[in-house]
Amino acid sequence: MEIDCDILVTGDDPETRREVMQLVEDSGCRAINAGKLANAAAAEALTSLLIHINRAYKTPHSGIRITGIDEISGSE
Repeated sequence: MEIDCDILVTGDDPETRREVMQLVEDSGCRAINAGKLANAAAAEALTSLLIHINRAYKTPHSGIRITGIDEISGSE
């Protein structure tokens, strides 16, 4: 099954973040560099929102897509 969403990757170590982003890309998803680990709380907060959307629209597969990015360059 194809997963049509972006994965937000956070972490304090840039090299580790790049490695995780590569794993995400290898899985067929698009990895988005979401910066430092402190940003993880905002990304995790989206979970309850997605659960609500899944229930409201009777779908188990809602996800997040970041727009305005043509090509991911792994920017820091």
